[in-house]
Amino acid sequence: MMLVALLSWIAIGAVIGAILVRIWKNRGLTLVWGAIVGGAGGSAGGLLGRMLFPGSLLAAPILGAVVGAGVALLIGRAEQRPRTV
Repeated sequence: MMLVALLSWIAIGAVIGAILVRIWKNRGLTLVWGAIVGGAGGSAGGLLGRMLFPGSLLAAPILGAVVGAGVALLIGRAEQRPRTV
């Protein structure tokens, strides 16, 4: 059961990541990059949602996966900006 949940959080995060990359349209943000970072953030957010709300089997982990993917992409987007020295 846990493996199926983990794979679903990764899939949700990857889809959210791909959507957000298309919306933001920054140079250096590719669709594959957004899916990978979104999947990682989705798995972390889903796991955190499952740990914080263990009684909730569906709502909290999925919401955590969506928020985790968004936060991971915000962090990745901040890292993509050119730095001036």
